[in-house]
Amino acid sequence: MVVFVNTSQILLWIITSPTYVLLLTSRITGNELSGYDQGFSKGMFVIVVIEFFADQQQWIFHKAKTAYNETAKVSNDYKYTREQLDRGFNTSGLWAWSRHPNFAAEQAFWVSLYQWACLESYTFTNWTFAGAFSYLILFQSSTWLTELLSAGKYPEYKVYQERVGKFLPKLLTRSMEAPKTEKEAAKVQEAKAKAAKGKKL
Repeated sequence: MVVFVNTSQILLWIITSPTYVLLLTSRITGNELSGYDQGFSKGMFVIVVIEFFADQQQWIFHKAKTAYNETAKVSNDYKYTREQLDRGFNTSGLWAWSRHPNFAAEQAFWVSLYQWACLESYTFTNWTFAGAFSYLILFQSSTWLTELLSAGKYPEYKVYQERVGKFLPKLLTRSMEAPKTEKEAAKVQEAKAKAAKGKKL
């Protein structure tokens, strides 16, 4: 417990360290906003908005799924179809283009902060790289685990993995509402058979 708290505090300090570089550069350049300041502040605001909508869409979906599981009825309060709710995971909105839009936005925010510090200090890289890099490693490992658990829990998740990019949209992203190919249908049936066998055991 103590190790986890200390590790998380260290990571929090490292990830926000680019703000220290920005503070130092502002003392040299003065209080005047640079082009980098304006560009990155606006861009990072957009990233926060994207993450907000991604989290909101996920929260609403799971709220609708909970109501559906309790009543077995598709509520008119939500815009989801029975097929979408039976699938078990969100594939609409931003989640139709990225399997983890909130994770993508979170990573983009901290990498942008690091890049901002580099450009303001006129360097290609600096010591605050450790924070952004550590955060990327953390998200890659947690995403790997999330994907592993989801693929084992939801029969259609492997189809979702093939159709939709993990963080960024694929060049040929396909909606989960599009009909399944024979190969995809076979994968779903195989996953359902494995799940049924696991329940019996």
